[in-house]
Amino acid sequence: MDDAQGGHDGAGTGAAGGGASAGAQGGALPPLQDDGLPTLPTGEPVLQRWFVLAMLVLAPVAIAVTVWAFLSIDRDPVGAAERRPAGGPEVTIARGDAMLSETRDAVPGPGCAQAIRIIGDAGSQAAATGALAAACEVVDSDRHPELREGLVAWIAGGGQLRVATFELSGVESSTRVEDDRLVMELNAKFQFDDAVRGAPAVLHQLALLSDPAWPGQPVGVTTELTAARIQHEACRTLDLGEELPRGCRDVEELLAADDPVGDLLEVGFRDDR
Repeated sequence: MDDAQGGHDGAGTGAAGGGASAGAQGGALPPLQDDGLPTLPTGEPVLQRWFVLAMLVLAPVAIAVTVWAFLSIDRDPVGAAERRPAGGPEVTIARGDAMLSETRDAVPGPGCAQAIRIIGDAGSQAAATGALAAACEVVDSDRHPELREGLVAWIAGGGQLRVATFELSGVESSTRVEDDRLVMELNAKFQFDDAVRGAPAVLHQLALLSDPAWPGQPVGVTTELTAARIQHEACRTLDLGEELPRGCRDVEELLAADDPVGDLLEVGFRDDR
């Protein structure tokens, strides 16, 4: 009986051991695929390898196609007149919003503009002074009486000059009524360049200030055309370096247009013909 029982126990133990061994062999996990891609606990890839490789190839192709499509979009070119639009009854040229220096220090202007106050930090003052000094040389030549008239009107209006960063970056200068003063603004880009290059933009504003109807009405189209011609001459006669400022190229394009008067009327200048 004991032998039989022992045999039975041995057989049962052997069967259990065999079952455990078989179970271990049946439940063994396949080796992980060590290629850097994510796998499931079973060792199978989360994504099929061919799909991952295809995506790696298609991604740069998709980026290239997107860039090509963006560059291929036809855009309406912005004309020269649109880059210097009329501002309205209290602004000569629209410049959008502006970032101004928080420093309100003031120094007197140079030469013909000693009654003008230049507002800003030292860098802004230096750039504005240089541009205004070069503009005074043209004013003092008396070739254009409109410039002297504009300067007188600017001084009578408690004139100030400051440097600002314009929202409409193509605009190089603008004048506005602010706190009952005539404040001329010069694009801050001239602060990082030879200041003389800002002189044509200052002369443009001086000519606009000769319009007797401004402030009160938008600048007249005849006044703007005169100012454009004066600016164009200054661009050719002043030493502005090899590459002319953007405003000089714009005014040349404007004067060469088929209908500059019509172009200026479309951007808000008053019809004073």
